[in-house]
Amino acid sequence: MRLMGCVSGAGADAEGREARKVNKQIEEQLAKDKQVMRATHRLLLLGAGESGKSTIVKQMRILHINGFNEAEKMEKIKDIRRNIRDAMQVILRAMGTIDPRVFLDDPSTQASMDYVLNCVNEVDGEFSQEFYDHVAKCWADKGVQACYERSSEYQLIDCAKYFLDKIDIVRQPNYDPTEQLTSLRIVELVRGRADLDCIC
Repeated sequence: MRLMGCVSGAGADAEGREARKVNKQIEEQLAKDKQVMRATHRLLLLGAGESGKSTIVKQMRILHINGFNEAEKMEKIKDIRRNIRDAMQVILRAMGTIDPRVFLDDPSTQASMDYVLNCVNEVDGEFSQEFYDHVAKCWADKGVQACYERSSEYQLIDCAKYFLDKIDIVRQPNYDPTEQLTSLRIVELVRGRADLDCIC
């Protein structure tokens, strides 16, 4: 004959209560996480280069959160200034590679062309005022302008003309790019997340 019994000790009761408490906390956290996930809108932007993907992200940040902080603005200024250098170098190099070739209209621009083509990364994205003088002289040359007009024959960033036309503003030490950031694509690595309260 076998005797069966149920023995419940105080220790087993305490363990059971603790396990139920932990289980309840986990279930509450899962419910919160599920609610957050349902409220999170994900957007996958696909498109070819220069199609406006990063512009959409910037617009969302400006419209739905407080735009860019000071550190981000400083980084954008460096990106814009590097874009000016890179765009001018691309145009100047293209003058000798497109067919038929394009030549400088003013031979005195050759020194500025050589200076810009030999310009390497400046420390911390800063360029000298002499650099901007040379870029401005190149940009004013009719031959450089003619090469720019044929930019469909080589790859040039969309914002090149905009910033080259505004070089006297961009070169200022107190330059604030806020206005430009809302509407222009600046070549940069785009990675990020925008937390928005509501998009209706």
